[in-house]
Amino acid sequence: MPRWFAHLLIVLGWLVTPLLAWGASYAGLWVGALVGTRFTAPLTMLAVAGLGAALFGFTALAMWVRFMRRAPHLLSHHMAPRPSQEQAAVAAAD
Repeated sequence: MPRWFAHLLIVLGWLVTPLLAWGASYAGLWVGALVGTRFTAPLTMLAVAGLGAALFGFTALAMWVRFMRRAPHLLSHHMAPRPSQEQAAVAAAD
C-alpha cells in the first residue's frame, strides 16, 4: 500500500467520527420533529426534536466507540504517540 494512501485512510478515519455523529443527530432531529408535531406546545416540539437528536447522536458515538474498542489495530492508527515515544515515532515514520 502506498504511503500517501495509508495517510489518506488515516485522515478519512479521523473524519468519520464527527460525520457519523452529525448524520445520526440529523436523523434523530428529523425523527424527533416528526414525533414532535403530535404536540401542540412549540417548546415541547423543540424539546422532543432536540431529545431525538441527542439520543441518536450519542447512540451513534457509543456504537462507534464500541466498534473501535473491538478493532485495536484501527484504533492504534488514530492515537497520538505518548511524549516518551515521540522520538521513536518520528524515527519510524522516516
